[in-house]
Amino acid sequence: MSQRLHLITRASAIASIAAVALGLAACAPAAQDDLGPLPSDGRFDDVTVRISAIADVYVQGFKKFESEIADELGITMEFDVTPPTDAYTKDMLEFRSGKASHDIVLLQPANLADYSAYLHPLDELADELDLDFDVDDIEPVYNDVYTSWAGTRYTVPWDGDQHNLFYNVAAFERAENPEAFQAAYGYELAPPTTWEQYRDVAEFMAGFDWNGDGAQKYGVAEAWQQGGYATWWWTNKFGTHGGVWFDDEMQPLINSASGVAALEASMEIVPFTPPGSLNFGYPELEAALLKQQVPMVIQWSSTGKAAEDPAVSDIVGNVGVAMVPGVELGDGTTTVRPALPTGWTAGVPSKAENAAAAASLLAWISAPDRALELAVDPKTAIDPWRASSFADTEAWRAAFDQSPDYGEAFIAVQSETVDTGMPDLQIPGSNEYLNALDRQIIAALAGEKSAQEALDAAAKEWDAITDKLGRDTQLAAWQAQADAMRSIGIEYEPTWAE
Repeated sequence: MSQRLHLITRASAIASIAAVALGLAACAPAAQDDLGPLPSDGRFDDVTVRISAIADVYVQGFKKFESEIADELGITMEFDVTPPTDAYTKDMLEFRSGKASHDIVLLQPANLADYSAYLHPLDELADELDLDFDVDDIEPVYNDVYTSWAGTRYTVPWDGDQHNLFYNVAAFERAENPEAFQAAYGYELAPPTTWEQYRDVAEFMAGFDWNGDGAQKYGVAEAWQQGGYATWWWTNKFGTHGGVWFDDEMQPLINSASGVAALEASMEIVPFTPPGSLNFGYPELEAALLKQQVPMVIQWSSTGKAAEDPAVSDIVGNVGVAMVPGVELGDGTTTVRPALPTGWTAGVPSKAENAAAAASLLAWISAPDRALELAVDPKTAIDPWRASSFADTEAWRAAFDQSPDYGEAFIAVQSETVDTGMPDLQIPGSNEYLNALDRQIIAALAGEKSAQEALDAAAKEWDAITDKLGRDTQLAAWQAQADAMRSIGIEYEPTWAE
């Protein structure tokens, strides 16, 4: 079976998560409110669309086409940048008060269950306004999981997030480095494919001047900032150690051997990370690689674009990309379950003053040609999500015209990651579960608790959240998600943590 066909099969199975599992607990769709000014021949009469973004790089995505949007649609844009760690709380407080200060909001798909009661159904807007979102060209995993709840589409993808391993090629190939590593560890220095190798490389590089410039070096960095980051980076290890979120009775598996092994793998690399790593978010982690503070990072794919941008990177032409590490099993194979964390989408609040203009703007900017332009542009930090964007290998080679082979490898790794990745927990209350787990992981990374103590405490909090939201409802949602994950080969594999 081809990789593309396998991806479609996998994503079609995941679709039942959105249509069945998530639908079991979904709120009723919001009623269509006044759509605000309507277009004449597709153009508005000087309407300002207010956009709640979560990063300046996402703002740049909209601004990339600012003049065309003004000329063709008659729309100007205003932006507020709400940090990703604060966006959910801010939006929910506002929505529950019956207000919407923005016409477009960016949200994490894992939170779509909670957002759905406060967003316009996007297909209804498309029908009413004669818009085309080219949904057949959206990768199924994004189309069916990221944008729909209970069979209703509420959002369009904005950023097809996933985690990849990026590394400084020279750090691995500089003549004296492989020789010293071989002498210390007894095997060849290479980008790590297992978590044991990941730790060894981090330890070695932290005590070695791997680029010969005499500056202080560290071995690795991860993003552990409070607000979800620590959990997202732990998820890479949790999935590859065979973990899933709950068992068949809705008992948390985060404190299983899989979860503990994953957290211990994170705790082991803490001594090899730069000072302040517990406060690293996306920008700090990216800078650690691009400014040669560390030789490798697991990061969102957009870092792979920034690494080849001479305006921000000191390692242009020296970047490698690979799959996130896994666990070597007894038969010699290595597990592959990288995280697919966040994956921002764009929706139109039901109380938005300019809903028609907002929907028209989203349809215009998400068209296949513009989606590809945004995906290859290093200034946007937007990862591909359309099938046509993944398929256009030549566009990626051209995007990295100084390193076309890297461009081809870059999109190939992303395709494999989408094919094998571990989805976020996608049941009602996901944000609450995430934050409870995140706090405990950070406590362990800070040395305040053992891995088992931290995850036992998190599991206790998860049980309380489940009881509060309704155990029967949550169990029904999880069971359907678990069944869909099993059908694509993702199920609890406790032996992977042995």
